[in-house]
Amino acid sequence: MRAQEVTSILERIYRLLSSLRGGTLVPTGVVLSPESHAKIVSELSEIFEAENISRIQLEHHLALAVSIRSENTDVVIVKELVPNPCPVCHHRLTFLRELIERFENDDANLIRCPMGHRYPGQLKMYYLNIFQQDEGNEIKKSVTACPECGSKNIQYLGPAEMFCLDCDWDSGMAPRYRRI
Repeated sequence: MRAQEVTSILERIYRLLSSLRGGTLVPTGVVLSPESHAKIVSELSEIFEAENISRIQLEHHLALAVSIRSENTDVVIVKELVPNPCPVCHHRLTFLRELIERFENDDANLIRCPMGHRYPGQLKMYYLNIFQQDEGNEIKKSVTACPECGSKNIQYLGPAEMFCLDCDWDSGMAPRYRRI
C-alpha cells in the first residue's frame, strides 16, 4: 500500500487546517461526499469508542460547518479578505472570522481595520481539496516557494492554479465570490 492510502481522511483535514494557522485564510466549512462522511464517522467512532456519531458531533469536533452532498465534494472551504493589511495604516486584520461574517452580511463592501479605518475590499473564497496529496503526483509542481514572501506553503488547486497560504499571492486565479 502507498503511504497516501494509509493516511486517514481526518488526518488529511487536520493537516490542511493546521497549514492555515497564522495566515490570512479562514476555514469556514467542509463539504464531504457520503462515502467520505461514512469513513470519518467510522474513524471517530474508533477514536472515541462510541457509536452513531452525528453530523453535529462531527461539526463540533472539527469546529466547522459540515455539508454532505454528491457533487463538488471532499473540500475545505476557506475565505480571505483582501487587501490585508490595511492600505491606510498597514495593520494586519484581526478577528478574521468575525470580519468575514460582517463583510458578507454588509452590502457596503468595506473592511474595517483594527485602527478603525474603513476601506473597500473583496472576499475571496477557495475550495481546498482534502485529497490534494494524492492528486499531487499528477501535477508537476512548478512553484515550490512563493515569489512574494518566499514561503514554501503553496496550495495547488490544479496544474496552473496555486496560491500562498502565508500571503496574498496567487497565480492569477479568478476569485469566487459569494454575494447575495
